[in-house]
Amino acid sequence: MAGNTEYKSEKPTKRRLDKAREKGQIARSKEVPSAAVLLGGLLVLAYFGQTVVRTLELEMRHSFDFRMPSDMTVPHLSGMFNGIALRIAVVLVPVLLALLVFSVTANMLQGGLVFSTKSLALHFDRLNPKNGLKKIFSKNGLVELIKNVVLVAVVSLICYQVVSKYFPLYPRMVLMDVQKLFHWTASIGYEIFIRVAVLLVIVAIADYLFQKYRFTEQLKMTKQEVKQEYKDTEGDPLIRSRIRRIQREMSRKRMMADVPAADVVITNPTHYAVALSYKMESMDAPKVVAKGVGFLALRIRELAQEHGVPIVENKPLAQTLYKSVEIGASIPASLYRAVAEILAYIYKAKAALNR
Repeated sequence: MAGNTEYKSEKPTKRRLDKAREKGQIARSKEVPSAAVLLGGLLVLAYFGQTVVRTLELEMRHSFDFRMPSDMTVPHLSGMFNGIALRIAVVLVPVLLALLVFSVTANMLQGGLVFSTKSLALHFDRLNPKNGLKKIFSKNGLVELIKNVVLVAVVSLICYQVVSKYFPLYPRMVLMDVQKLFHWTASIGYEIFIRVAVLLVIVAIADYLFQKYRFTEQLKMTKQEVKQEYKDTEGDPLIRSRIRRIQREMSRKRMMADVPAADVVITNPTHYAVALSYKMESMDAPKVVAKGVGFLALRIRELAQEHGVPIVENKPLAQTLYKSVEIGASIPASLYRAVAEILAYIYKAKAALNR
């Protein structure tokens, strides 16, 4: 039985997930950014591929037609290569920036933007070769190794299938001009990328679901951990019970302090007592300033008698007021008539005594 208490059978709480997030730990797959970059690259090439190919074709044609000048110098070569690099960069840099955006977006979609300095801290245990070997030869390391080997094998098979499909074309490529050579090279590469992209999307979805499952399993808690966390966040049950008891006592004291200023106390006659107050100049309707049942009802009646507050016995009205009106709230319109009759009777009695 003792071992069962340590079994992590409970799902991680929000607090545990938040703590893990603060440390930079979230469910994240490395395959998702790879798939996003490849798909994004294919999308960019679909729209801007002709511009990129045309630029590279012109540079290649220019390089093939280049004739060595008689006064070739290092500054001349440097300027020539810098010009070629700049023209190629103007085309390729926006494409590379777009791929960077795809990669960052894919990471953010997996768990939002997470930045933690704790993950950047120096941990000397990570420098221990023994711990590194344990990580490599662990169950997770073995799973990653098998996944990568299978992925490389499948990608290699896809490349071989596409390349073998165009075997009759390769001897003729030697005689092709630059434009046709670029066309067929780009077509074969694009077909390979399309197939690999579909494969990576499937792998990325499966790997993300697996990483999310493994992350949840790693953060699972024992029943004792859940109880302890509840105590840490909500406080000890005994302390919270004592606080609630003190709050009830303070509320009761404030309520009892309002009884002497009440206009009437309605009883049923022994079990319920409800004190009402009505100030015509500041209240739209009479309000319940105190109510109680049992001993508290007895104490309300005693205070009313000590301070000369009229006590009226009306069993149905007392029960209705106690059950339907909270302390500090006005009475409902359905009880206006019954309460008004009682208050009118009391005001007449007081006026008769003052004559």
